[in-house]
Amino acid sequence: MKSFDKLVEIMAKLRSDNGCPWDRAQDIDNLKQYVIEEAYEVVDAVESGEPDAMKEELGDLALQIVFIARLAEEKRWFRIDDVLNGINEKLIHRHPHVFGDINVKTKEDVLRNWGRQKHKEKGAKIFDIPLQMPSLQASYRLIEKAKRIGLNPVRVDKDISSRIRKSSRRKLKSKITGLLLSVVAVSQEYSMNPEDLLRSANIMLIKKLKTKAGKDSF
Repeated sequence: MKSFDKLVEIMAKLRSDNGCPWDRAQDIDNLKQYVIEEAYEVVDAVESGEPDAMKEELGDLALQIVFIARLAEEKRWFRIDDVLNGINEKLIHRHPHVFGDINVKTKEDVLRNWGRQKHKEKGAKIFDIPLQMPSLQASYRLIEKAKRIGLNPVRVDKDISSRIRKSSRRKLKSKITGLLLSVVAVSQEYSMNPEDLLRSANIMLIKKLKTKAGKDSF
């Protein structure tokens, strides 16, 4: 891909002795904030539905990836080629239904196979999540990962579950939204930050899942 190679060459030039003073002054730690910011801007662009905005923001995110890979190469850790080769191998390995002889019928089958494959590779580490991830998103991902390997780690209150599941699909989103806002309102009433509460709950949930994932009973 000539355009990708050109981006790699541009970044090398920016980091060279005759390059840009700002780019030369950056280190990997400095770039963390930009990776997070650009990722959120990609999400905003996707939600806007504007192709031009998506194209621009994806380019900005790609720049951060190439930038960090360049800094890693300067430290002799790895090169951008190693990054791409790694993800290529991972995608092939985790899609045996495409590149191998495993048969699947539905997307749910794919996700279950993916989860089991990750569990074989990483064991309990599959429940390691970024500490900077918003707690609500982290909870969603933890429960999702658990279900992929046959675990159901959170008991839903029967009354809540019954009221929600009796709703039509059209009203379901509204009821769940109302439930979430109610939890936030109650937390605020008692001066408790729901983000902090959920983060603490996630830490306990991770420990619970890692203990279960370390067993061979499933």
